[in-house]
Amino acid sequence: MLVLTPTGRDAEMLRDRIAAAGMACEVCSDFQALLASISVGAAAVVIAQEALPQAGVEGLLATLEAQEPWSDLPMLFLTEPRSKGAVVLSSFFERANATLLQRPLGIQDFMSSVRSAVRARQRQYQMRDLHRELERALQLNRLSEAKFAGIVSISADAIISIDESQRITVFNDGAEKTFGYSKEEIIGAPLDVLIPERFRRIHREHVERFAAGREVARRIDERRAEIVGLRKSGEEFPADAAISRLEVGGERVLTAALRDMTEQRRTENEQRFLAELGSALASTLDYEEIPNVLATLLTREMADFCVVETVDERGPVHRLAVAHRDAGKAMVAHRLQMVELDRERPHLGSSVLETKQPLLMREVTTEYLESIAQNEEHRQALRELSPRSVLALPLLAQGRPVGAMILISTTAARRYSEQDLPLAEKVAFRAALAVENARLYRTAQRAIQARDEVLGVVAHDLRNPLGAILMQAALFRQGGAEPERRSRRPAEAIERAATRMNRLIQDLLDVTRMEAGHLSVERGSVFAGPLVSASIEAQMPLASQASLELLLDVPPDLPELWADRERLLQVFENLIGNAVKFSDPGGRITVGAAPRDREVLFWVADTGVGIAAEDLPHVFDRFWQARKPVRRGAGLGLPIVKGIVEGHGGRIWVQSTPGRGSTFFFTIPAAFPAEDWRHEPA
Repeated sequence: MLVLTPTGRDAEMLRDRIAAAGMACEVCSDFQALLASISVGAAAVVIAQEALPQAGVEGLLATLEAQEPWSDLPMLFLTEPRSKGAVVLSSFFERANATLLQRPLGIQDFMSSVRSAVRARQRQYQMRDLHRELERALQLNRLSEAKFAGIVSISADAIISIDESQRITVFNDGAEKTFGYSKEEIIGAPLDVLIPERFRRIHREHVERFAAGREVARRIDERRAEIVGLRKSGEEFPADAAISRLEVGGERVLTAALRDMTEQRRTENEQRFLAELGSALASTLDYEEIPNVLATLLTREMADFCVVETVDERGPVHRLAVAHRDAGKAMVAHRLQMVELDRERPHLGSSVLETKQPLLMREVTTEYLESIAQNEEHRQALRELSPRSVLALPLLAQGRPVGAMILISTTAARRYSEQDLPLAEKVAFRAALAVENARLYRTAQRAIQARDEVLGVVAHDLRNPLGAILMQAALFRQGGAEPERRSRRPAEAIERAATRMNRLIQDLLDVTRMEAGHLSVERGSVFAGPLVSASIEAQMPLASQASLELLLDVPPDLPELWADRERLLQVFENLIGNAVKFSDPGGRITVGAAPRDREVLFWVADTGVGIAAEDLPHVFDRFWQARKPVRRGAGLGLPIVKGIVEGHGGRIWVQSTPGRGSTFFFTIPAAFPAEDWRHEPA
């Protein structure tokens, strides 16, 4: 309570009376202090008329009009009867909440007016608080509505509300994307337009039962196993949905939240198929069977027609499996499988093997079929197949193509697109691993077989010299004439047998060291000319015994090598020995050498049986020998030769013509650059 009186005595009296009634009271020293206190806040104001300056009325009115809209501060004016101030204050009552109290005034009447003013002020504060609470509630409601509208609008799920007649009233952005209709097209339309015709009756009955029931929300598929939506385009799609009921203003509103399950079902089907594929491929290590397993599963899930090709370690491509979904087209598939393709010309799998990239053809044209047809039989088979769309992928193992799978659609219902690539690539990855594992297994099985054969050869080769040693030892034990006992022949026979056994054992040890990467090469200065001559001299008895001519073809001046002399002699021994084995009597073996830039080229040429073209890539494989009725050794010599040459930083290769002989070439780095080559000593 604010009080302004002209005398301190009157102010103190009023303050005491007001305080006695339990109300706080502040006495203002002057009119300006009163205005300042009103701005801060007050319950009511008591002003003695004589304390109000003549020019202060407008200032007081301006202060009161600056209050907040809810505030109407009660003003109590103490006036004298028929005073001029009453006339001045009359205009005040039209613009403010003012009350005139004429003197003389009893204290009871004064306090009654004060209490009435305070109660009025309290009601103003209560209305203010109520108004603020209402504003806050309205703000929260508007915020909630905005959030709901925003959630509904941005939700990726389709949110659809219908009225009691099952006509659409809400259709959010997610519903527009899912069904293909705009809000303008669909609002007010019956819900049936979003449901396939065969499900409309049962769906309408289901909605009516839910609306009349006690549940306020539930998943729709709790009552039906399948939910299917219908897009504007006429395409059907699997869906998952929940429905809720809400009473708004006496009206019943049903809202459904629906999610397109196409991608999820696709993912689930892909995972199921990949699991089945992985299990089927893991069930066999048969190199010939895996393409058949793959083609069968692919024609069931991803293609009408499938071709699986493999690339073996020698390089040729084999069409191992061809399958068709339609059993009536089995003969066409068989004919395509039996067509001998020219791999140098374009065909279905050629581009993916060359580029190592997938090939996608949404539409296969007649011109394309003509371009890949290799003969009339092939052209006719392609026409009968009538491919519409093609998806081909390479089978890559560690970046190397081990095959290709070609998926072909022969119906208009299937058109391959980029969406099919991820699954196809996952299938190709698993298929490549299976093909590579089967190939490695086959290689391991062949190696085991070769090992067993080599063990047999080694046992045979060791048994012969061992028998010679035992026989000579038995002769020593029998005794005999002194000249016979002093003969050196038994000792020489034992030495030769032991040397053969030692060589075979050394070859086995060298192969083991090569595989472990520990083949020792002790380099030093070696003159190339004397090295070749020494090799010829050492092998001359062997060649003479086989009725073969052994020739030397080297220039008089060869550079010095930085090499292991004993290892290079071992190379020549193996190459010349190999030439002797595979040359008929009367043939010729030539050992030659020639300088090259920073290296020396050596060769051993024979006029023997030669090596078939398909066998050339394998001549340096461990335990391998050309297919002959009888094995001629353990098959270790050439792998050892290759290891020694490469251990020197050189290269080795072979050229051969069946029936005309073979030539093995190898290079060894020179000890010095060409301009620093020195002459060999005489």
